[in-house]
Amino acid sequence: MERSSWKHATIVLAVSAAVTGACTGPQSELDLTTYDITKDQAKIAGYYSEEAARLRQKSEELSARIVVYERLFGPTSDWVAGTRLLVQSYEEAAKEHERLAGIHLGLVGGRPVAPSESRSSER
Repeated sequence: MERSSWKHATIVLAVSAAVTGACTGPQSELDLTTYDITKDQAKIAGYYSEEAARLRQKSEELSARIVVYERLFGPTSDWVAGTRLLVQSYEEAAKEHERLAGIHLGLVGGRPVAPSESRSSER
């Protein structure tokens, strides 16, 4: 294999490991055994809020890693570019989880928040 092929393979493995670790992380259990829709919606909103916080923390950790990668491999390296993409992905997922939490919190308050309302408020 050429040196660039090894480099590419290493980056793919690193990104795969990071994504797999994020997908198999600790899961919050939702015990929706109650018949009270308000409590269920509050639990669901809490779940989405916790996940958004977890995703933002992961994004911050990776942002710090970018600085290290820039020093080790240079600012234009594939390691830096791949990590930046992961940070962007985590940030987008966190925003989506926050949006979903807002929808479920709106249901708890008695006024459902339509998905189109929550998306337009982000712009």
